[in-house]
Amino acid sequence: MSIIGIGIDLVYIPRIQKLYENYGSKFLNKIFAQEEIDYAFQRKNFVIHLASAFASKEAFYKSVGGYSPFSFKEIILKRNIDTGRPCLKLTGLAERVFKERGGKKITLALSHENEYTISVVIIT
Repeated sequence: MSIIGIGIDLVYIPRIQKLYENYGSKFLNKIFAQEEIDYAFQRKNFVIHLASAFASKEAFYKSVGGYSPFSFKEIILKRNIDTGRPCLKLTGLAERVFKERGGKKITLALSHENEYTISVVIIT
């Protein structure tokens, strides 16, 4: 299987904290699906989870070539129920763009350290 696209994004976690403090639910509802918001707020440090979701959305966006008219809410960071491994669920136009680019599989890697989180998306 050949690689169709690769995207990477590094997010400064305090930036996401500041956006949340300044814009609250307006920020959350513009960027994140409700299930991502719910998941994040069930965790002790919710901002890390929001930042990881944001980085994953950006990395996916880059992996399909940048400009695409889909909403970030159509890219949903989820965790495998059995393993806890992160994965992306696509809906709407994001799913259509993925398929139009020839995508069959999304491989996602996440990591965070101190004030940063990073996400890598590989589309095959």
